[in-house]
Amino acid sequence: MNSNLINLLKHIPILSDVDEDDLADVVKNTTSKTYKKGQYIIHEGEKGETFYIIESGKVQVLRKNDRDEEEVVAALYPDNFFGEMALLNEKPRNASIRCLEDCRVYVFKKKDFYSFLYL
Repeated sequence: MNSNLINLLKHIPILSDVDEDDLADVVKNTTSKTYKKGQYIIHEGEKGETFYIIESGKVQVLRKNDRDEEEVVAALYPDNFFGEMALLNEKPRNASIRCLEDCRVYVFKKKDFYSFLYL
């Protein structure tokens, strides 16, 4: 069991009351992926099929402005998460995520994320 990942999940507000044994079952299906500096993890406008927690590295959150130019709106660091809103509201992603340095993220697929909500 990855107790570090379970602890990260417990700090996400919508998962804070989920039993650790149930989270351990979900963590079994989690994968991790490495991205290089400058690489995009997700793109604004895409369909949201995944949810991420940053294990290591730093990313930028970017949104397009009225001139269709990307603007930095936030930075995220290890233990931060992203991608959950597109899964919850089933609308296209409202921002892009680009790595500011090499990153490793935990990846949850939509079906696994929904199991969090219905445990």
